[in-house]
Amino acid sequence: MRKIFQWAMAAALICGASVFTACSSNDDNPAEGGAKGIAMIVKNGDIDYFRQIETSFRSVCKEKGLEAYYYSTTSETAYEEQQAAVKELRKLGSKALKGIVFAPSFGPNGESAEAEVAALAKERGIPVVIIDSPVKASSPLASCPYFGTDNTAAGKAMADVVTADKVAVFAMLGSPGIERAEAFQALKPAAQVYRVADKCNDEVQAVLADFDDFVFFNGNDLVDALPMLKAAGKRVYTFDAYGEFLDELITGSGSIKGIMAQNTFGMARKAVEAVLANAKQGEMVPTFYITEDNLDDANVKPFLEFYNIPAAIDNLGEKILGKWIETEVEGRPALTNEKAVTTFVSATKALFSSSLPDYTEKQAKWSDRREYAVKITGNKVSLTGHPESDPTITLIEDFFISSVTATEIVCKHRHTTIRGGQGDVSFNERNVRLTKADIDYRQDVIGTWEGKNSEGWNERWEIKADGTYVYSRKVGDGDWELMVDIFNQYVVDGYLFYARWKNDTEGEQRQWWEIESIQNGVMKWKSLRQNADGTTFTATVEMEKIQ
Repeated sequence: MRKIFQWAMAAALICGASVFTACSSNDDNPAEGGAKGIAMIVKNGDIDYFRQIETSFRSVCKEKGLEAYYYSTTSETAYEEQQAAVKELRKLGSKALKGIVFAPSFGPNGESAEAEVAALAKERGIPVVIIDSPVKASSPLASCPYFGTDNTAAGKAMADVVTADKVAVFAMLGSPGIERAEAFQALKPAAQVYRVADKCNDEVQAVLADFDDFVFFNGNDLVDALPMLKAAGKRVYTFDAYGEFLDELITGSGSIKGIMAQNTFGMARKAVEAVLANAKQGEMVPTFYITEDNLDDANVKPFLEFYNIPAAIDNLGEKILGKWIETEVEGRPALTNEKAVTTFVSATKALFSSSLPDYTEKQAKWSDRREYAVKITGNKVSLTGHPESDPTITLIEDFFISSVTATEIVCKHRHTTIRGGQGDVSFNERNVRLTKADIDYRQDVIGTWEGKNSEGWNERWEIKADGTYVYSRKVGDGDWELMVDIFNQYVVDGYLFYARWKNDTEGEQRQWWEIESIQNGVMKWKSLRQNADGTTFTATVEMEKIQ
């Protein structure tokens, strides 16, 4: 895939004389006389690079009330299809076009549709703007404004953001990636450049143990080895790679450190504006570097939309304030034992309560309003904290939010546990819906309660203010039997009630309840649970307060 990027503004190209003077506008240019359309003729219309340009072109034309006449070819060298596009444009009225944006396709011997485009522009008195691929000095379009790339500047830009000196650099033969790689190596002589024909699995495998940092200058064309790099914990920098790589960057898996991106959307806009202004000069549209910290940048948002990745949400730090509890997991009602409580105190601080059923693993997942630091990046809200029992363990709760209202949040929730630095990492994720909880029963549950649950047991709960409880049970008219446990702890946050205990004959046990109501000395609990066959049922408890 051929996509072109650059970092900084280069010297502008100034229009001069040409055979057809297609870059010049006549006094009766229809741009001043009510023409309603702009044509764009490009190549390789099925690759993301030109699909992005098309998306932006159509959007800008719609914004400005213009007809968008768009033509693309099926390959890099299908210049005949561009000549056919010019024939189609000739069928339009003589004053239908304000101008043409052109990315020329070249045949094996330099054949192109440049002459046909130049002739049409001269006949209609309209400007031509070149994008993506420059034309030769002998071209009839040589004097037209050009919006393109400086591959040397692009390679230097990547060298500026890669911190290591010993780097494995991959670029595809016969592509602009080679020029970029050479510019990179000029600033980092210790870098090793590998020139490959296509993909690079074998080449990456061969040097996987020799480098910690890998740079790919042809992005999607080359990085078929991403799973291998991720498994080995390598730092990956890509140029011209989106889709899966952009998702990896946003979701914070740690493999993709950054993506150097050409502003294809900005390039198309600049080209259209140059046509409308009858511009006499072009410019090198600068690249920009995408990291997880700049997803709300105006240049990044069009890429997120193009790949259907939720963009930054305005005032997200304010919208998430309050207490939120999962009510739906992967499209089904959340079981009570799956629920956790997240309370955003501010845009930088949150409290997290949870009691997860996999507590028998390395880390007992029990949190009583554990304090987390909050970081908001684009649509990603990250909570980072440590369990009191082991400060060397890092706990991360990531919420990738697709929508937020006053009452609910729809998002992907990822839990990550990191032990021993980066040496032992585990995570799980799920799509969830969070609902705002406007009530907190933390103080209301304190006291002694008696009642009967849906399983027929008579129960007594003495719930103390220190986070412990005493549990008793009786059958029929017998005496209350105290359940002797090693520890009895509970957490109440919002309307969720978690309990855990351990005795001489069992390992740690837990219960999960939702407090339906506490009114007039009566407390009602319920719990949505799942049978072994996957069916669900609701357990209930109703108790009266006796003291």
